[in-house]
Amino acid sequence: MLSAFCDLVHIFSYAGMPNFISDASVQKAIHFWLAGRTAFVFALLAPCIITSRPVTRRYLPLPLLATFIVGLLISWAGLYHLEYLPATFVAGSGLSDWKIGYEWALALTALAAAALLLGANSLPEGTNAGWLAAAAMATGLSELCFTLYASAYDVFNLLGHLYKMAAYAMIYHAIYSSRMTYPYQQLKEMSTALSEAEQRWQFALEGSGAGVWDWKQDSDHVFYSTQWKATLGFKEDEIGSSFDEWKSRIHPDDMPRTLDDLKQHFAGHSAEYRNEHRMLTRSGEWKWILDQGRVVERTEDGRPLRMIGTHSDIDWIKEQQQRLITSRARLRSIYHSAPIGIIVADCNGIIADANSAMHNMLGKDGTELFQQSLWGLFSLEEVSRMKRAWGQLQREGGSFQDEYHMQVERGHMFWAEVTLTPLEGEDRTLVLINNIEDRRRAIELLEENATLYQEVFSTGNAIKLLIDPELAEIIDANPVAAEFYGYSIGEMCGMPLSRINVLASQAISKRIRAVVNRTDNHFEASHQLANGELRDVEIFTGPVDLNGRTLLFSIVHDITDRKRAQRDLQTANLKLSRLSESRNQIHHLAECLLTCSQLDDIITQLNVRLPSLFAGSEGSVTLSVPDDAYQTMHINWGTPPTEACLVSHSLSVGDTEAGKFTLQIPIDAESQERLRPLAEDVCHLIMLALADLQLKQGLSHEARKDTLTRLYNRRYLDEILPQKLAEASIGNPLSLVVLDLDHFKQVNDTYGHEMGDQVLTRLATLIRESLRSSDEACRYGGEEFVILIPGASAAVSRARVEAILAAFGEEVFESETQPPLTGLGFSAGVANAPHDSQTTDTLFKMADKALYQAKRAGRKRVICYSSLPPSQDSLASADS
Repeated sequence: MLSAFCDLVHIFSYAGMPNFISDASVQKAIHFWLAGRTAFVFALLAPCIITSRPVTRRYLPLPLLATFIVGLLISWAGLYHLEYLPATFVAGSGLSDWKIGYEWALALTALAAAALLLGANSLPEGTNAGWLAAAAMATGLSELCFTLYASAYDVFNLLGHLYKMAAYAMIYHAIYSSRMTYPYQQLKEMSTALSEAEQRWQFALEGSGAGVWDWKQDSDHVFYSTQWKATLGFKEDEIGSSFDEWKSRIHPDDMPRTLDDLKQHFAGHSAEYRNEHRMLTRSGEWKWILDQGRVVERTEDGRPLRMIGTHSDIDWIKEQQQRLITSRARLRSIYHSAPIGIIVADCNGIIADANSAMHNMLGKDGTELFQQSLWGLFSLEEVSRMKRAWGQLQREGGSFQDEYHMQVERGHMFWAEVTLTPLEGEDRTLVLINNIEDRRRAIELLEENATLYQEVFSTGNAIKLLIDPELAEIIDANPVAAEFYGYSIGEMCGMPLSRINVLASQAISKRIRAVVNRTDNHFEASHQLANGELRDVEIFTGPVDLNGRTLLFSIVHDITDRKRAQRDLQTANLKLSRLSESRNQIHHLAECLLTCSQLDDIITQLNVRLPSLFAGSEGSVTLSVPDDAYQTMHINWGTPPTEACLVSHSLSVGDTEAGKFTLQIPIDAESQERLRPLAEDVCHLIMLALADLQLKQGLSHEARKDTLTRLYNRRYLDEILPQKLAEASIGNPLSLVVLDLDHFKQVNDTYGHEMGDQVLTRLATLIRESLRSSDEACRYGGEEFVILIPGASAAVSRARVEAILAAFGEEVFESETQPPLTGLGFSAGVANAPHDSQTTDTLFKMADKALYQAKRAGRKRVICYSSLPPSQDSLASADS
């Protein structure tokens, strides 16, 4: 405004023009010219410097007053006191140095404004920063031209004015034209996104594999989708639409917990309803179902009106859980039926568990050992030796075996063979304890009294051998040994030890020396029988003197079954530990995936959990981005095993491929048995999570639709109206239309509610067919509708609604029991923002007031609030 004022005075002040207040002169004209250019350049620079919020109407007079004062000061100086200002033009010489320097300063400021505008982020929406920057550059070129002319008719003066005109045109395009088209571009993009979201929801609903239900509590009507019925084995027409169709099929044991979870959600104590229960299928079997949903509509007092949810088959998850329970029970049975004592202790020697044989061995009940110290089971002399062995085992790993003096209740002691083995993957140690009191007593007797050798050697049911340590040959064997090895006693006498012991000769000689030197008297080995079978044996041996000759007396126990039981126990424990860990991880993965609300959340969860779930393998997951079929997201983990086989699964949602799962797993049987089912379960979980994600997004959109008319509901209107009002302006008004069917109660009373629903549906269809893509129509409640028409004045909106009224009046509704229903109509009120008001409540009250005036005026008409008599315009006054 200030620039335009200065340009106007500049025109009237140039030499040759009639005097304007004071005498016209070049000095006066150039003064107003520079003032106008300065105001113009600072107007371009202001949006880049001022980052505060736009000035509201309340404070708008302040900048206008400031502009007016600056204009008065400029006029006072230019019209009455030119002598106070520097000379800008010298007759005969042209422009002064001061004028040229000032023009250069304006040119550089304009170029700086251009640079700042290109990077500005605080411009109003719709403003084209590029065109504003171009206008600033044109202004800079204009100012440069004005430093070069020598007269008003110079070519540089003409070029400067042409650049100035170009700058004005660019500003017009950047501010007015761009902001006029911006809302329409935004509405087009929103409409396209809304259409795509609705298509994705429809696809997810049909292909997710999860059933959908929609319960309206006020009418007790429940919509069950085709997939919901198919999950239980029913066809479309075999299940009705009542709440009892669901309730009557719940297992009696699950009913109280299920209804209680539902009541807790109704009362607002939980964000969503979620319950696992069994339901009766068409074939009479019970199937586990995951039921989850959310109340999407409530009354003003909080009572639920509508609830939407999903219904998923989780029978396979429950089967996996039962399989894990069975495996644990089997291992527990093996654990407690073992013939030797077994203790599980933590790294500090605290007993975490003990089997029945251990309790019987110590004479304690089933819980007495729990959380007790392992060291309390040994005699005081043995504790320090046991702790040293325990510490070495914790540091170096491996396994350890030795004999210790242990104590039972009332101070009784016994000798035991203790084997320590760390449990792989756990911070615990398996302690195997075998009572060898009888065996120790036998060896001690042999050492104390060699004369009893023959009697001891020949009797009993233990395998006994007499060995020459120098020749490494068997001197004698008892009948039990002959029967065990499958040779006669004569064949065994003089037999080399290497015939039955599979160790190399050097290893056998080393053990013999250890026994002779009394540094070791206990070994485990593999002995070969006459039929070639290998048996695990435990050998207790010691030196004896017979007739001045040192021989070795050995007692051999067949421990093949015990070793096999130990190996089986360790293998079963390792497999169970891995299976339990995998099931816990997959259960946690399932919980996390089913709570994801975005695809990025699913990718994050998979990226975190899959490497640990498939440790020792290499794998990858490829997922397609729903919004872009050509864009994929990848997850990779691990390194390939030395020898591996490929497991590959396609990931799909419905009939559409959503990605691929590949896994390189070791070829050993244990890995194959564990990882292949695990991979299938993970793929199932990923597909279920993708389908659940699409379904949640679709349900969120569906919750904003009115089920009868398929128009948007009041909930959507409450969300979109504030946004529309914020965008409304004088150049882009917004019309709010509230319409109400005339005599609709009489239609329901005379023709029934079914005919009333037909009337509402047909009116909604007419409204929808008459709308532009940028318009919004909602069913506000009952027979009342609301239409938002952006970019249209109240008069234009009234004409469009009257066209709908005319079309609706021509509709004929046939009835089987009554005459045809014709001549229907509605009354409507129109309010316009920002002309009438720009606040939600006031604009609604204005439209309602116009609607009531239409009712009083005879109905079947559309009235604008702005056309009401002034006496009825109290709302507008109050709002302003």
